Amino acid sequence: FRMCEAALAQRWNDLTTFVTEEVRQKWWNKILDAHKNRRFSGVKHLERMFAEFDKHKDCLKDRYAFAFAIFFKNIVYNTMKSNNPEMSAALLRQFSQETTFDQENRVAELIIESGKGSSDVNLQEGAYGEDDLHYLIDFDLAFLGDTPENFVEHEMAMRSEFYHLSDVEYAMQRLKTFRFFVQIPNIYATKALRDQYEAKARANIATEIEVLQGGNRGYDC
Repeated sequence: FRMCEAALAQRWNDLTTFVTEEVRQKWWNKILDAHKNRRFSGVKHLERMFAEFDKHKDCLKDRYAFAFAIFFKNIVYNTMKSNNPEMSAALLRQFSQETTFDQENRVAELIIESGKGSSDVNLQEGAYGEDDLHYLIDFDLAFLGDTPENFVEHEMAMRSEFYHLSDVEYAMQRLKTFRFFVQIPNIYATKALRDQYEAKARANIATEIEVLQGGNRGYDC
């Protein structure tokens, strides 16, 4: 965890060379404090997102703005609220006001639009997306196409963040999400991530639906 945190801190420092050390550290602390106690959407998820970023950055139209979007995308994450993307974008704008960062509108748009979790491309058979928004959503969902063992670990970690729901309530909510993925033509919008993860994600989701429908997912939170 410490190595992961240090690597992310270095990435943040490299990204924010235009700000003072005081402001840079202040906002890194905000980002770290927001993420460090979450089992799923925390520091490890940032690391997963940037791992995908490093693999596909040559496909991005504005990798600089994209990197900021990753750092701020889930800086506000309250599973009892539905306005997390807007609140996260508001913090990004606050950061911009304290610095000379001039791409706040672009980054805020990425944060808010990616918060919808899908785009028109996901609903069109045979369609592919090449915009940065498509890559951001795909990076966020890459975990669905992980190994079956890791997929279950991700699911268990995510469950811990919905502490206000009973296991039955959470299972019903997760089933609704998974059934949506099953029904749409494309879980992943971009060709690169669809080729790599689509089949694996669908297999993982199909298995998890069976487990949840049978009431056999014992959550250990």
